[in-house]
Amino acid sequence: MVRVTELKLLDRMLLLGPPGIGKTEIILSLARREAERLGRVFLDLSSASENDIEKAIGEPERYYVFLRVVAPTIFPDELTYPIKRDGFVDLLPFKKLFVLTLQEIRGVLFLDEITNVQTEPQIAMLFSLIQEKEFSWGLRLAPGIKVVAAGNTPEWSEIVRSLPKPLRARLTIINVDPPTVEEWAEYMDKHYEGRWEKLVYAFLKMNPEDFIRTPTDDWENFPCPRNWTSLALLLYELRETGADPEFVEEVVIGRLGKEVGVKFSSMLREHVTPEEVEALARTPERFFALSTAKKILIVYALSAAPIEALLTRYDSLIKTIAQRDMELFVLFIRLMAKKKRIEYASKRQELIASVADALKHLLAP
Repeated sequence: MVRVTELKLLDRMLLLGPPGIGKTEIILSLARREAERLGRVFLDLSSASENDIEKAIGEPERYYVFLRVVAPTIFPDELTYPIKRDGFVDLLPFKKLFVLTLQEIRGVLFLDEITNVQTEPQIAMLFSLIQEKEFSWGLRLAPGIKVVAAGNTPEWSEIVRSLPKPLRARLTIINVDPPTVEEWAEYMDKHYEGRWEKLVYAFLKMNPEDFIRTPTDDWENFPCPRNWTSLALLLYELRETGADPEFVEEVVIGRLGKEVGVKFSSMLREHVTPEEVEALARTPERFFALSTAKKILIVYALSAAPIEALLTRYDSLIKTIAQRDMELFVLFIRLMAKKKRIEYASKRQELIASVADALKHLLAP
């Protein structure tokens, strides 16, 4: 298996893996990078305006397009529409699909949830799209369009259907693992900056086994990268609006399922007062007698403290944590806002040097 973050963009590739691990996101990202490498304008047809689509039709040699379609929702008779001409009826593709037929266009047709397709006509249509890059009455995708598909395996979806052997024989099938917790946190920082609840990352760093779990109940949600992303964004929003703690707990369980949701909620219910942090600053050794949840909350509180406090009254506590538990110290650095993180590193170079390898990617400007 390869992690989803290690993928390369191949034509006629099928990605198999759990839901919510970022398959769509990484294919979109790879398509953007390929467009940049080719010096072309990237256009996501799923959200493009009519004006932008017309520009791509007018100058296909300048564009690299991306179109995601949810495979179970498309049927053969929906790919084209009839138009009456002199004495006969012709079939024309819909505009977004028409863009993919322009000879000088480059791009990706992404067929998502392909393993959830149920009917034989749909399978036959996908076989033609993938193998021959052909649809309807002889209409063909441009040579520069790559066809990429994604789906789940049976343990992750009750409606999964295996693809016919002839179709599988036309595909490069790649089983993908989810990203690591660290890669997920880097994604969150890149896309949402400080607008997400970093306590989620702190919890996952100390409980990586809860990052993704196979569903055990047909009526409950389950933890996966997508659900942790949603939860981190929701918790940030709920904190800003001062939501009731009981409602917050219901949101957590609704996103993660009962087992992991209760575990995470129990950490949220723990409180760290400024007085507790000050007491630990005076007697740092007491930190290591705390529960794991309490340690995480203390580190989280330290990461939010002003830089002056980190360099003065909390300095001894932070150094003790760095010496005794490198993982928690790295967590402390990660939880800081990037600007403060870099400033702290410049003021505590000797301390940072002791864990330089673990922190290198976090301290890049």
